[in-house]
Amino acid sequence: MITTLLSHQWKAYYRSSVFQKSLALNIILGLLILYFGAIFLIIGIGMPVLLAELFPGQNPVDVFNGMLLFYFLIDLFLRFVLQELPVLAVQPYLHLPVRKGKLVHFVLLKSLPSMFNLIFLLILVPFMYATVVPAYGAGAALAWLFAFLMLTFFNNFVLIYFKRQLSVKPLLTLLFGLAVAGLMVLDYVGAFSLLAVSRAVFGAVLERPWLAVVPVLLVAAAYALNFQYLKNHTYPEELAIRKTTRAEGKGIAFLRRFGEIGKLIELEIKLIWRHKRSKSLLTMSLFFLFYGLIFYRNESYLDSFVVLIFVGIIITGMPMFNYGQFVPSWQSGHFDAILTRRISPYQFYAAKLWIFVSVVTLAYLLTLPYGFFGYKIILVNTAALLFNIGVNTFIIFFFSVYNTNRLDLSKGSAFSWQGVGASRFVMMLPMMLLPVLIYLPFKFMGVPDLGVVAIGLLGLAGFAFQKQMLHWTANWFLKHKYKLASGFRQD
Repeated sequence: MITTLLSHQWKAYYRSSVFQKSLALNIILGLLILYFGAIFLIIGIGMPVLLAELFPGQNPVDVFNGMLLFYFLIDLFLRFVLQELPVLAVQPYLHLPVRKGKLVHFVLLKSLPSMFNLIFLLILVPFMYATVVPAYGAGAALAWLFAFLMLTFFNNFVLIYFKRQLSVKPLLTLLFGLAVAGLMVLDYVGAFSLLAVSRAVFGAVLERPWLAVVPVLLVAAAYALNFQYLKNHTYPEELAIRKTTRAEGKGIAFLRRFGEIGKLIELEIKLIWRHKRSKSLLTMSLFFLFYGLIFYRNESYLDSFVVLIFVGIIITGMPMFNYGQFVPSWQSGHFDAILTRRISPYQFYAAKLWIFVSVVTLAYLLTLPYGFFGYKIILVNTAALLFNIGVNTFIIFFFSVYNTNRLDLSKGSAFSWQGVGASRFVMMLPMMLLPVLIYLPFKFMGVPDLGVVAIGLLGLAGFAFQKQMLHWTANWFLKHKYKLASGFRQD
């Protein structure tokens, strides 16, 4: 049965319009994978030399072991933001004589060959071959590698479970996120040392390779938790699709798995790609990625968290700011059609939310090399990323109902003030000043790093309660939709 399901998935992929028509997209995706893979491989090959220079006189293996627990915590965060839930169109199989358990097993096992699970091996394997094997032997090194791989799978299944719980029990996911953040805070204040714990745990595996069985038990527990949850919630009545909320859109099969919201995202992407004004804003946003070079090269600015927060918000959020300032004016030319279609405001704004999350996360990843100027930049930009997707997104949605000016998409953005109103400038004030105001009390108390953490936690809380915030946004939109329609009808 697993072989049959794999065959069906492969046929669905290569018969899709993405595989057949979006050759350029596949080439770009492949080049990005090769680019980041090459970076990780180079880091892995040069890791022994790099650790020897940064930590002279210390055992490189001990130093590397001390970093692994931090890696797993960061990996949890990146998975929460970027990793997709493994899906399978199980509805067509439920009326067939196929055991539900096999379908669930396939859905879970499908998540293992993921970039998040395998890409770090490009660093780990060269480092193991060059440093761990000569010091501890091949057997202990392989047990160490196996333990790391099992803990990566544990992260995978834990995040799958909590992301599924996000829609039904957002508080549970929020508490999980706070627990992870709390570990880092406790390490910062000196309650205990994550570095020492990580070094002891992975060092013990090298000394006693049989301890590699412990991560296997953790993976089994997380797998069983996911299996039981999916098996209890895979019923036709829970998978039914409401026909009253259909959107039209064809072409990007990858997005169809997300239902009506995926179709709306597809239509939004086509709108951006086909019109001069939206493309010119996208091009303009790329230049802001180099904004950090103005500040990060100055040592005095690196000592000021206020400056770093301001710059971090801009370089990670500028694509969202540029596009979001004209929501929903982008649809002004066919706004009446949107009001007459069976598309809920919740779906309309949810599609824009996930576009914002995607572009902000991509901007964050592209600015990671700024970390060579100092570790503070990575800390601040991570907090800025969370704040942008969890707070600034909904600030944009709040002010969107005041964008009543019609927008001509055929015109470029340079020297064009069409659609620009006072609400755009007012909107930027809380988006830029609020994170600084959150940080300042902590600065005055002498714990500036916790101020940055507070900014990130507020953004994480906003993202965790995105469902509730989107419902509020939809109600806010309904109160102003006729005012928007009236404004868009005026030439």
